[in-house]
Amino acid sequence: MFKPIIPLILALGLSLPVFADTLALRDDAPQRYVVKRGDTLWDIAGRYLTSPWQWPQLWQMNRAEISNPHWIFPGDTLYMDMVDGKPRLRLDNSAPRVVKLSPEVRTEDLDSAIPTIQAKVIEPFLRRPLLIEDQNTYLQSPKIIAGPDNRVILTTNDHAYSQGLDAAGRWQAYRLGRTIIDPDSGEQLGYEVTYSGDLSVDKLDQVSTLTVHKIAEEVLVGDHLLKSMPTPVSNYIPHEPPATLQGRIINSYAGVNEIGQQFNVLINRGARDGVEVGHVFGIYRASRIIKGDDKQALALPSEKVGRLIVFRVFNKAAYGLVLGATQPILPADRIALP
Repeated sequence: MFKPIIPLILALGLSLPVFADTLALRDDAPQRYVVKRGDTLWDIAGRYLTSPWQWPQLWQMNRAEISNPHWIFPGDTLYMDMVDGKPRLRLDNSAPRVVKLSPEVRTEDLDSAIPTIQAKVIEPFLRRPLLIEDQNTYLQSPKIIAGPDNRVILTTNDHAYSQGLDAAGRWQAYRLGRTIIDPDSGEQLGYEVTYSGDLSVDKLDQVSTLTVHKIAEEVLVGDHLLKSMPTPVSNYIPHEPPATLQGRIINSYAGVNEIGQQFNVLINRGARDGVEVGHVFGIYRASRIIKGDDKQALALPSEKVGRLIVFRVFNKAAYGLVLGATQPILPADRIALP
């Protein structure tokens, strides 16, 4: 179960985002709301705001509150009031927490704090190898050199053999996928990699023995191995990117051309460009060119078709989760201020 990231932010000494001054409330915003299992901070804010990513401002989060945060849980009652003319969402401490127990539900799961977005949607993409920028990194990593009975396709519980392992524990098998090219500059940003499964070391030696524990697609002889990473915290504080930070969607992780709600997408901006985990971008469809009555070419206004929140950043590119899509998202759609 993921824990909130705010204490981690403070421990690292990172600065808090600066939020916009205005909040647009929905006409049907409830005065009170009881938190339910499966809710996220984004979902709850969406009941109150036309721009759910502004939930930190709705809570009027400041350093004092963040250093001693009031986490919300399933069964908590929230209410909205106005402070200095601005809406604020508060936790109603006078209302008893409504928690329904059943033999199938563990109370500690019910008492898990509400995350920003659904962890299960992005969790697989937080700890998998997704992108490598240098092909030499791939070529120099250890790889599977053999399987049982001369088979090249390995299944769960099969033994595999590898050279070059320097540690016991869990390893992830992967192989090179698509070459990632910046659609604007033509620069090669790296290589998307295909994660194939998890293996654990049974015996560490010059030729090490491993067992396949998890299959994603298929584990092959020749797949390279990367030490398994711990799953990082996945609760993010959403905030605006700089106004000058713009880019494009390159593709979806699944490789589909029409991208929908809660799809993971790769963008052509990364840490070197100033992209941070938690940045929220608007997604904009490129303007269409039509012919006017005088037969002259006219550019229609660019249309906003969704938003994304960045959850994993590499040096030259980053991955985001599509939220609030009003139309299918297409590769080459623009990203800019939300």
